[in-house]
Amino acid sequence: MRGLKQFPGKAWALLLIGMLSIAPPQVCAQEGTAGTQTILHEVGAGARVFGLGRAFVGLADDPSAIFWNPAGLEYAPRISFSLFHTPLVVSGASYDFIGFLYPTLQLGTIGIGYARVGVGDINVVTEYNQVLQGVSADYDFSEIYIAYAKKVWYGVTPGITFKVQRQSFSYTNQVTSAFGLDAGLMYRPESDSPFLKNLSFGFHFQNLVKPQLKLGANTDTLAYQLTFGMMKSLPIGQSGKLNILFDYAQGEFEGGVIHAGSEYVFREMGTVRVGFDQGTPAFGAGLRYKFLDIDYAFGNLSTEGDFGASHRFSITFNLGKSREEKIFAANEERKRRERELVERTKEDDRQQRIAQNLRQGKEDLQKGNYFEAFSDFQQVMADDPFNKEAKALFDSTRTLIDDQIEKRSQEAANQALDKGLAAENQKFIQLHFKQGHIHLQNKQFTDALKEFNLALERTEDDSLTALISEAINTTNRQLNAEVRKLVLAARQEFQKGNYSDALRILSEAFLLSPEAPELKDEIGTLTRRIKLQQYTVKGLALLELGEYQEANVVFEEALKLDPSNEAIRKYYEQTQRELGTKREKMDPESERQYLIATEHFLAGRYDKALEIWKALADKYPYNKKLQDAIKTTEDRINRTRGNQ
Repeated sequence: MRGLKQFPGKAWALLLIGMLSIAPPQVCAQEGTAGTQTILHEVGAGARVFGLGRAFVGLADDPSAIFWNPAGLEYAPRISFSLFHTPLVVSGASYDFIGFLYPTLQLGTIGIGYARVGVGDINVVTEYNQVLQGVSADYDFSEIYIAYAKKVWYGVTPGITFKVQRQSFSYTNQVTSAFGLDAGLMYRPESDSPFLKNLSFGFHFQNLVKPQLKLGANTDTLAYQLTFGMMKSLPIGQSGKLNILFDYAQGEFEGGVIHAGSEYVFREMGTVRVGFDQGTPAFGAGLRYKFLDIDYAFGNLSTEGDFGASHRFSITFNLGKSREEKIFAANEERKRRERELVERTKEDDRQQRIAQNLRQGKEDLQKGNYFEAFSDFQQVMADDPFNKEAKALFDSTRTLIDDQIEKRSQEAANQALDKGLAAENQKFIQLHFKQGHIHLQNKQFTDALKEFNLALERTEDDSLTALISEAINTTNRQLNAEVRKLVLAARQEFQKGNYSDALRILSEAFLLSPEAPELKDEIGTLTRRIKLQQYTVKGLALLELGEYQEANVVFEEALKLDPSNEAIRKYYEQTQRELGTKREKMDPESERQYLIATEHFLAGRYDKALEIWKALADKYPYNKKLQDAIKTTEDRINRTRGNQ
């Protein structure tokens, strides 16, 4: 009963009339045959596509991809909703398409759509071609689409469209439905090559699973169609791009046809299109305003050119954020959660340190280990400056230390034979001890150690010596802990690429502990690594800019830091070769030998040419002309032997 493309050489009006006229079932206008095609598939979907001459399989990045190539759904930037309407050649007949797509970040893209062609108030005729007065009928044909696409590997994206077809004719109350399946592929090479960049290949297999409709006596099976498409996008200036598209379609019972088109897009705001649909010209344009796309096309309705050109419009609503914006937002959210996690972890660690140092300080205070307690409480105050308990215990411990040093100094003075000299020594000891204590409190460890050692030199009493030694040991422990903290901070800055900050922090660490051998080695090693990385980044940048002389100097400095680094040595030798033509000019005899080798090369005697050039390279190792000749000859020898 559908018979939509069963009349080669006839106009579509006759096709529709033949399809939609009705007589008793046994004398219907035309019987369906296998391998037909519906008007939905003849008209397609979306005004944009018609402006491109129906060449869209290699691009298909809007809701109409549900129809043209479901694989293209995955390249749609955001949630989109599209409406398309066009009148048909018969009065009262129209075609409508609705498409919706929803891209996700990880699970692919889903699309749903609905297309319908309907005709109302159809005159009913008898088998004798007599119109039945007061009797009319309606014809309706529709498709529901459910599509899905997902990128899988190396720029390849498969897609499928499951469709449900329904056909009805009101006069006979006949309704039929069928299921079908379309499949598509899209390949966009992931390459920076000028040729492959912004290149796309598409393939669409329409009716991979053929729907079978029966409205009347016969069953109609839709024919399949294979379409191969290609799209190349070229940047035009700073604000535009040109998409060039080419499709080749081959039907099951039809010869191959060619579709071609191009569109110029200016700042993602306005678009101009031109196409050729099987040799028939088509034109179109598009306008984007905020979230709304309005597309227009002018061209033939029939692919066979049976009717004049017509105007078509479609509207697309772009909703929400684009896929790139969502990815950016997701990454920012991930980074925020990571920062929160790091901060929570740091806070948990800080609270644990506070509790542990406070507990340890109290234990040391009870045992009379005042300097240990002093150090513990000081750590608590470093992590929590407003901790009142730690501040009170810190002040109490400091007072106890001062009292203890004063008491032991007095005892030592009382036991001395020369009371005057002893009193003077004790004043000296107390003065420098208290000064060291103040430096320790302010984390001026080097100054604190100097003061404590001055006090220790004048001490003769064993108990006083033990007390000052304890102060020195505590200061060293705090110093090492602070240096370790600085080294860790420098490593973190190094990993972030903040080389200057890393070196500054390491300088602070080195100033704090210049004499500690294990820390000195560690700081020195990390400093060399950072400087080496700085030299490498700077040298590569200069090399890329063609500043070979400056790059050579930088890599030379890098080799001084790490003579065994093969990567740096290769970069250094590369700069030497680039400079070779200026720095190493060959003498006349060597130039003559070079020309002899060139004659051997041109005559195909590659081994002889290579022998001469290598001998010259021993004499002029940085001559770029020689190095290029050797490389070219070796490549030619390898290709020649590989073809044998």
